[in-house]
Amino acid sequence: MIPLRRLTLITAMLATSTATHAADSALSLSTGLDYSVGNYGDTQDTETWFLPLNLKYRSGRYTFKLGTSHLWVKGPQSVTPEGDPLPGGGTKRMVHGAGDVTASLLANVLDEDKAWLDLDLTGKIKFGTADTSKALGTGENDYSLQTSLYKTLGNWGPYLDLGYRWKGDPAGVNYRNVWFGAVGASYRINRTWSAGADYSWRDRQTATSSQMSEATVYANYRIDAHNKLNVYGVTGFSDTSPDWGIGLTAAHTF
Repeated sequence: MIPLRRLTLITAMLATSTATHAADSALSLSTGLDYSVGNYGDTQDTETWFLPLNLKYRSGRYTFKLGTSHLWVKGPQSVTPEGDPLPGGGTKRMVHGAGDVTASLLANVLDEDKAWLDLDLTGKIKFGTADTSKALGTGENDYSLQTSLYKTLGNWGPYLDLGYRWKGDPAGVNYRNVWFGAVGASYRINRTWSAGADYSWRDRQTATSSQMSEATVYANYRIDAHNKLNVYGVTGFSDTSPDWGIGLTAAHTF
């Protein structure tokens, strides 16, 4: 669903540039708009509009990110915007409100300029701050660890993400801790444009739910040294993924 797909896209956006982990400190701000629709195993569709706001600070080999969002969801309230199945539901309504707050710390373990590839390790906390009465979140914290690999091969940039998430259990639901991952590649078209595609997967979160399975295509436009745009489309292959979605991300480095 949304968080894993967006994390993969951010990885891809970083991968289209040369390694910058050892550069001077930098502060950046990003936002955008994401729309997705799917039935998620229900008889009725759920539509989700997602407006993120992310702050990122990089210093040497470390990158700290803090994110929040605002959500508009129209559906039967049987699944959160992250794709977490919820008990009850069935009544279709339109709700909106703040999403969960996330914080992550990335450490660049290997730098492609000095090693044969880039290797990043990321720890992330999703704080259960979203309104549970509106099915905007589970109300519980989740914790994850992720390994990301990236290699430059001419104009190509293949990458691989693999992670594990510890899920917090709200009342009435017993979530499984899950493996997740993504594999893809970006292609540098010229100095300003790049494009790519990836496939994302996540294990079943409950005994009765399905695995997440979806593919994303995207294009990045470098406006100047401080501003980037990213557009993407996604299609899902399981009941835990949206049928389709589109989105736009804009990032500014100060």
